Order: sequence, then structure tokens, then C-alpha cells
Amino acid sequence: MANRRHVRIVRQVRPWVAGWFAFQAVVAAAGWLTAWRKNEGDESSTSIRRVLTHFGLELRPHNPGLSRVRVDLAMAGAEIDLTGIPRPATGIDVTVNAMMAGLAVRVPADWRVWWEFRGIGGMGADGTVQRTHDEHAADVRIHAVVLLGGVGVEGIGRAQGVDP
Repeated sequence: MANRRHVRIVRQVRPWVAGWFAFQAVVAAAGWLTAWRKNEGDESSTSIRRVLTHFGLELRPHNPGLSRVRVDLAMAGAEIDLTGIPRPATGIDVTVNAMMAGLAVRVPADWRVWWEFRGIGGMGADGTVQRTHDEHAADVRIHAVVLLGGVGVEGIGRAQGVDP
């Protein structure tokens, strides 16, 4: 009797589980196709764009002329480490569009950071980040549109061995 009940429950749940996995596969395939068409630049470029679904991204640009980074995330996580480049003369624009995703931005502790955040989620910084309210005086400008996700900014100082 109990065995029949379990079989009935499994038969009822199976289409929902299969549908969930099919949905995840469709989103992943759409993400790969979009990334194939939209990704630009590499870590040595002055402008970088990444589109990512379901996985993680670690980006460590090393071009001193870097001016722009754009990251579009869906159900993914990313880390952008800007500590390997010198202070930019005109600032770096980081644009984030995230849906159910998270992003961490690492900057040298003496850099000034400005951000605007729209959406549902959160944005914050640790105590070492110098936040400025003057967009034009900032070394890094973060423009974030987030749905059910978050963006964090971390300052990495000389004490950890990083030369800003």
C-alpha cells in the first residue's frame, strides 16, 4: 500500500522536476548564445563586456588604460578585481545588470568609489572603501541595476601586499 503511494507521488512530481531542469537548460543555452554574440575584450583590453548565466566569473583586468567594464548576470556570480592596475586618470565605469545574481568589485583602498543602485537587492561597501558623492571625481563609477541580487565593493590596502 505504501509503495503504491510513493509511486503515485513520484509520478506527480516528475513532470515538475523535468520542467525545472528544462527551464534551467533553456536559460543556460540562451546565456551561452548571448555571451557568444555579446562578449567583448579580454583582461588586457580597455573595454570589457561579459554576459553570464548560471556560472561564476573572475575578471582581473591588467590594462592601465581600462575605461569600461560591463557585466550582465543572470543566476550567476562575478568578481572584478581592479587592484592590478594603477589609479585611472579619468575613472573606470563599471556597469552591472544582474538578475538573481551577485557581484564583488575589489579596488585599492585609496581609490574613490561612486555608485548608483536601482532595483531590488542591495549594494554596500566594507569600511576601507572611500565613497564619494561626486561622480566625476571618482576613480571607479558603478552603475547597477539589480533584481534580487547584490553588489559589494571591497577595498584592498597595502597591508595585504597590494600596491595601489
